[in-house]
Amino acid sequence: MTSSGISQPSEPTPERRGALGRWFEVRRHPAVWATSVLLALEGLALVVFAVIGALDLLPGRDRVVSVAIALTLSCAAGAWLMLAAAYGVSVGRSWVRGPVITVQVLTGLVGVSFLQGGTTGLGLALVVVAVLGLVGLLCGPVSSFTGRRTYDLDQD
Repeated sequence: MTSSGISQPSEPTPERRGALGRWFEVRRHPAVWATSVLLALEGLALVVFAVIGALDLLPGRDRVVSVAIALTLSCAAGAWLMLAAAYGVSVGRSWVRGPVITVQVLTGLVGVSFLQGGTTGLGLALVVVAVLGLVGLLCGPVSSFTGRRTYDLDQD
């Protein structure tokens, strides 16, 4: 209470601050932020493709339904994976490296396929994103931030 009788809010304690407050307390290298943002943007692009695929399933469109459903579900699953991986990189989880490396290699291969097929703009964009994702994920600061922490046997 102050002299005016109005109580001032106290500084939140670590227990009351919550997970978001603790998340902001961890210092991250700019490479961690950049890699996390890149993965999140890839995930958001896949969300857009999933929505476009879902809209393609509306009646009155000429399409192969089974292919449209498969592509829509694949984009939705990929979006979930990339958004989860973006969060995982930002909090330093080691599980993200395997799936993200796999997705980036596949993205690069699809980009090369587009380049060979004559779709230069999209192919080049996919190859650049894949290379940036791999370089970001495997660079020293991100690799050490997402490194596996070992524990004693009694803590396992």
